[in-house]
Amino acid sequence: MGYTLRSIAVAAFGPLLLAPSAVAGTPDPSSFLFVASASEPVIAVVDSVSDTVVMRIPLPGPARQTVVLERGAKLVVSDGVGRKLSVIETSSGTLDRELATSVVPVMLQIDRTGTLLAVGDPSAGSVEIIRSLGAATVTIPGLPGLRSILFDSSNRLLVAYGHRIAVIDTQAGRVLTELAVEAGKGAITQLATDPGRSYLFALQGDQGLVSIFDLKTLARSARLVLPAPLGSALPSADSQFMLVPVAGGRAVSVVSTWTLKESRRLAMAAPVTGIGLGVFQTVSIGMSRTARSVQAVDLRDRRSLGILPLPGVPEAGALAATGLKYYVTLADSGQLAVLDLLRTSVLSLIDTSVRGAAMVVPAVGYSDCH
Repeated sequence: MGYTLRSIAVAAFGPLLLAPSAVAGTPDPSSFLFVASASEPVIAVVDSVSDTVVMRIPLPGPARQTVVLERGAKLVVSDGVGRKLSVIETSSGTLDRELATSVVPVMLQIDRTGTLLAVGDPSAGSVEIIRSLGAATVTIPGLPGLRSILFDSSNRLLVAYGHRIAVIDTQAGRVLTELAVEAGKGAITQLATDPGRSYLFALQGDQGLVSIFDLKTLARSARLVLPAPLGSALPSADSQFMLVPVAGGRAVSVVSTWTLKESRRLAMAAPVTGIGLGVFQTVSIGMSRTARSVQAVDLRDRRSLGILPLPGVPEAGALAATGLKYYVTLADSGQLAVLDLLRTSVLSLIDTSVRGAAMVVPAVGYSDCH
């Protein structure tokens, strides 16, 4: 291509929508990537094996939150406006069912078993727990300033609001206890856990504070002060470390989950607005909107592998199931850039025809979406 370097509603929502357009063949849904926009009601389904668009599905409204079920076979989608979730069959691009919610699902999370959903509505200060698709739900109000939700390994729901974290028993549908970070230091901007879910990281991003809690004891195990403001943290898939953009993205801190201390800090050539990992957790990917580029860094020796200019504004990224390719949405062109992390180059540009593409969600693994 001339470059060098070293949430998604799908379906036939009745007769008002066109049928999904698909390419012949039946790819394995676990290889799918789902590309969506906050402004255009469509999703492009990309097969990461062939790097082609295999389906485009019209939506009733823009997709704002998406989680994947059954290794890409189904999606659960919210448009962030209506009080409902849509469950989509990805093989056909059709609606499996709609789930009514008591709150607007602006936030959407799924537990690691794929059977428990939680939605959050910051305006209402409420979360709702859906124990199984179509089953009765439980709503927990009284959470003003709601900013972040996630599940821990015990299927408790952790909810950050203000400078507090509610620990919710999802079976009983009640708050078990609350954790607190430092008052007067700004609200918690993000909660994150390592995939092993031994520790909870609570970021007070505006002040550069990170409180780390032991999820077994719920005691605070460490407190870090990093250069503010902080970006969105990303855990390694092997639970060895957490990446945290610091100083407005001018560097990335690597926090060890063994020592609960900053083990290194990676300088970035341009402020990063999103981060990713690849090549078996050895390469850090930093996306920069302002520089329209991606920087790759070898985490083993902190060596920059190069800066890759992109023909558009990078908005979000996702790793292929193999770990060797990284996909970046280009919001202004509707393209998906395919990066070869071994050769540090752009393999191809996929035209998704999704204007303002701001989300790419893999069927398996993690993505960085804003």
